[in-house]
Amino acid sequence: AFEEEARVTASFSHPHVVRVFTTGRAFNRYYIAMELVVGGHFEHQINERGTIPEREVLPLAIQVAEGLKAALGAGLIHRDIKPGNILLDGEGHAKIVDFGLALLIGKGGTAQATEFWATPYYVPPETIEGHPEDFRSDMYAFGATLYHALAGKPPCNEESMATHLLREAKRKVVPLQTAAPWVTPRTCAVVDRAMAYDPAQRFASYDEMISYLVDARQHARGLPPIGRPEAGPSKRLQQAQRRTERLLLGAGITAVLAVAGGSAWWLMKRPAVAPDPAPPVAMLPTPPPPAADSEPAATSRIAALYRSARAAVEAGNYDTARAQFITLREDAAVREPTRSWAAVEAVLMPLLEGKSAAAREEARAATARLKAASLEDSEMKMLLVAGLEGMANLAAIPAVEEELRGNSAARIIGWMLAGLKDWEQGQLTAAAAFFRAIVAAKPGPEDAWVGVYQKLAGDYLSDFAALAAPEFAAAPKDKAACETALHALDGILPTLKTRGRARFNVQAWKLDLEKLSRALAAAAPPPDLATVFGVLTRHADQCDFAAASAYLQQLPADPAGATRQSLQALADSAAAFLSDLDADLKRGEVTMAGRLKSGGAFTKVAAGELAGHPLVTFGGPSRECAWAEFAPEAVIAIYKDVIKNEPDEAKKLRRHETAIAFQWLTGDRAGALTVADKLAKTSPAFKTRWDAIAAGLPQ
Repeated sequence: AFEEEARVTASFSHPHVVRVFTTGRAFNRYYIAMELVVGGHFEHQINERGTIPEREVLPLAIQVAEGLKAALGAGLIHRDIKPGNILLDGEGHAKIVDFGLALLIGKGGTAQATEFWATPYYVPPETIEGHPEDFRSDMYAFGATLYHALAGKPPCNEESMATHLLREAKRKVVPLQTAAPWVTPRTCAVVDRAMAYDPAQRFASYDEMISYLVDARQHARGLPPIGRPEAGPSKRLQQAQRRTERLLLGAGITAVLAVAGGSAWWLMKRPAVAPDPAPPVAMLPTPPPPAADSEPAATSRIAALYRSARAAVEAGNYDTARAQFITLREDAAVREPTRSWAAVEAVLMPLLEGKSAAAREEARAATARLKAASLEDSEMKMLLVAGLEGMANLAAIPAVEEELRGNSAARIIGWMLAGLKDWEQGQLTAAAAFFRAIVAAKPGPEDAWVGVYQKLAGDYLSDFAALAAPEFAAAPKDKAACETALHALDGILPTLKTRGRARFNVQAWKLDLEKLSRALAAAAPPPDLATVFGVLTRHADQCDFAAASAYLQQLPADPAGATRQSLQALADSAAAFLSDLDADLKRGEVTMAGRLKSGGAFTKVAAGELAGHPLVTFGGPSRECAWAEFAPEAVIAIYKDVIKNEPDEAKKLRRHETAIAFQWLTGDRAGALTVADKLAKTSPAFKTRWDAIAAGLPQ
């Protein structure tokens, strides 16, 4: 099954399908060597961000649909489309992976699986029923994947594999417009149609589906963006949010936190008389005094847990602190107002971590806790309940200067909630105003526990200053300036003190600069074909095909008369060809007559100590020789000897392809094309792949 997956994936090529380079066996383990896709998988983005904005999802949806269309053109249905099987490259482009369950469709365009393997959330109804499947089965799973990304939850929560339960769950899917009212009706219509229970009600082709997705994308472009930055210290902070065509990835990148907002009045309305709240006892440096009606053991336990949560906050272990605050929130033995403060701090922890979905979840729980609590402090209940209820709204909280005064814990924590919410939504200037108010506050001794949040507010102000650096001010004018700015950003990243938005903005700007750098380079005249081939010839003469591939990759544009993609495909295959030969020689030596480039005749070739340096026998003495010392025709002769006993026809075909690439790059192009023509007549799959490569080679 593993080898079949590799064969199926390698049987066609498309920009939005992960490319397979080679397969083999080493250390008694089979392996597949695929292209490196650096951006992680789509499932990780959904888990981290909760929901993915519509204007980011739609370009990806079009790309995945094009990849599925290409697979269908090769006679394949994937049968396991889900967020975890959609990878994203460094530019945020989608690539489909894992054809382990794929089937070849028959003459009627359908396939019948002999086993039932599926992911319940996304599996189409016909698969559950054991009916024949066609491309519309992939379309259903694809629609369910889009539903999950847009709504933040899968369309079907049934995890059981029991047929009757899954069938009913599929019949009762809530329409996307109901589950995610923020998504435009056009996009909802595409997803709902793709997920129609009856396959006949789905799109009749991927072309039809793509046309509707393109229309939905065009419509979504005209809508006001969510979380667009306000005017701030630099234009770049605004520009970083205007990307609508790709998903921004990388270490530390987190979601726009679509929480809070509509209750801005709670920060502006102050009671005529409002005493500072009583101290949250367990937050004091010393343990809280025992309650009259509590057991000493319980009091000691609660105090120890508070001290542990406080230490976790100060150490930046926000997930640990969140879990401990939740435990305190749910413990009926914890007195008020300490229990309510624990509920609010459980909201702050995911905000500090940049986790939007978790923050919304904790905000709901904290609201319920404060509403149920009997609190003597009217300011605490009024400010925090109203603020927490607004956490689910999209609107940012404006920072009104005359209202940013006070020293009570309720105000400082309220400002922290508002500041973090605005920060994660990209409203950095408003967030900084809240953070400045927090740092400037002078809480009394009874509220000394908020000092840790004053320190954290200072960290955000430090990152705010870093994001106002000149490197963010304007787009560079040339490639060299782009490289200088990228180097500066690499220096800024390690200095950032917070998680989430600050790193998001730096990584986002880096991606923009990298794209701009490539665009500026591409604007230059295309490289001369003779120059390119001169470099390739030198690398091929040294059998350094990895260097040839790297050279092609950094070219700013295709040379006239050829494409970098086709040439790089040959270079990668030629590198695999020599690697396979090294493995062949480890399994047995080759006795044959051949010559080195120097003219030396040899009689036997065996594995050497170093990779790429076989042990060569010259009638008597032996020594290790690099592959570059062999005449190319001698290398091909060695290959013919080792491949003749290969029983696996699919593997033999793949090996022939790599030999053709080696032969072409080392100068015998006529011989390589002759072999390619013969293979194309016997293998339609090879013909499809070779035709795609040959189209980009000089004629």
